[in-house]
Amino acid sequence: MGEVVLVSMIAMSWATMAVATTRGWRRSSPDTTARIAAGMTGLGFAIAVAATLLTLATVPVRIDLGGSSVQLDPLSVLLSMLVFGLSALIQSFAVRYLRGDRRQGWFVVSGTALTAATVLMVCAGSVLVFAFAWVAAGAALVAALATYPDLEQAREGVRRTVVRFAIADAALLAGMAILLVAGGGDRPLNEIGSIGASLGEPLGLLVAILLVTGALAHSSQIPLHGWLPFTLAAPTPVSALMHAGVVNAGAILLVRFSPVISVHEWLMIVIALIGGATLVWASAARLVRPDVKGRLVYSTIAQMGFMIMACGLGAYAAAIFHLIAHSLFKSSLFLGAGMGVRRSLTERDRPAVEPATGARRVLAVLIATGVPVSGLIAAELLLAKSIEPPNLALLGFVAATGAITLGSALIGRFTVGTVLVGVVGMLALILAYTAFLNAFSVALDPLPATMPAPAWLVAIPAAALLTLDVLTRTRTTSSLHDRVYTRALTTATAPPSLMKGTLR
Repeated sequence: MGEVVLVSMIAMSWATMAVATTRGWRRSSPDTTARIAAGMTGLGFAIAVAATLLTLATVPVRIDLGGSSVQLDPLSVLLSMLVFGLSALIQSFAVRYLRGDRRQGWFVVSGTALTAATVLMVCAGSVLVFAFAWVAAGAALVAALATYPDLEQAREGVRRTVVRFAIADAALLAGMAILLVAGGGDRPLNEIGSIGASLGEPLGLLVAILLVTGALAHSSQIPLHGWLPFTLAAPTPVSALMHAGVVNAGAILLVRFSPVISVHEWLMIVIALIGGATLVWASAARLVRPDVKGRLVYSTIAQMGFMIMACGLGAYAAAIFHLIAHSLFKSSLFLGAGMGVRRSLTERDRPAVEPATGARRVLAVLIATGVPVSGLIAAELLLAKSIEPPNLALLGFVAATGAITLGSALIGRFTVGTVLVGVVGMLALILAYTAFLNAFSVALDPLPATMPAPAWLVAIPAAALLTLDVLTRTRTTSSLHDRVYTRALTTATAPPSLMKGTLR
């Protein structure tokens, strides 16, 4: 039964792509094709839900195809359900959004291809299948970004994406080729740990670095981060698919290939530091973006930084939980970007907030500090008595960033209502995060990091974010304030020549 569900799930995604490709080029029926593709993707979501229920009662399923294989385990089922569900929602949204657009057929073909490749990637059971799906997903994304090739910014986004993906994927494929040669052909992912160990320290470390390079590029991490901010010319459905799906591929790769990567402690430290640095940089750049989609792009980069940092700490369950939560949240934000513009215009007409008094600032800081600490203590006693250090560190990071948000909100508006909502919301956030983190740790049971980065590393980006918040709220300028603002403005603003044209 499990084999039937697995084959049906993968076959449905590729059948949808085949139907879309066959019909998508007909100018007379792009709308009908879009509806058929959305319906078939919805059927794939139903199959993924059935697979989820099946895995609750059975062991993981693997189908061997010669030396290659696909698998049905808790991680692949959960991510397949996410991919199918979001793709069906976004494609349904795009039916009306792109109705009458001359490039509607192109989106249907590239969008279904992206879905099919991503489903195959999360269900890959061997190195070669994962490599094929990874490259196919990247190619489908580039095609989707080229929906409006007549726009200069769209062409620049495609160019930057192709260059960075080509460099990173070449490194990744080289690393996987070494694993294939050492293993004597395609090997299951659960055997790559022993294959990596047989390579020895220098070659094994090289393979790990090559794999990590590919993960960093697809998740738009420093220093391969320069492609995602230039994809704003893509239509909103493409942005929703990309930000809710493909940018998460880096974490999937790090989880699947953790037996090869996590045995090198200093590499895990580098991964955590890169994730933290990207998180801080993107947070600063987001503050100076004047447009809604631009802020969402840098928000995604920052969120991916947090996810990569979690992988570096060995908190793979936390990374997958964050991946799913971010995908659901960011897809809804992109699909509602038009309402975001309206809200932004409304907020401009509101009267300016009165300056906070010294007493209000002190009281806001005390509340914003005390509530998260109380929440952490309650979560530790009630929900996570045996929580692991990496997860505890991430929980502390979430509480610290929540405290910054709560303190900023109370300084801006200190009333009984805002205090009550802030305190209850903060406690609920910490308890819910801990509960979901425990649930994902039990359900996924990912491979633990052999030599994770020290948990205290999360204090570095937390302190940087606190400093950034203080700089943005101070009334007096300083050399540090000016340097941070200038740097953020420079990196977050595209050249004027690329801002021409109509962005969809």
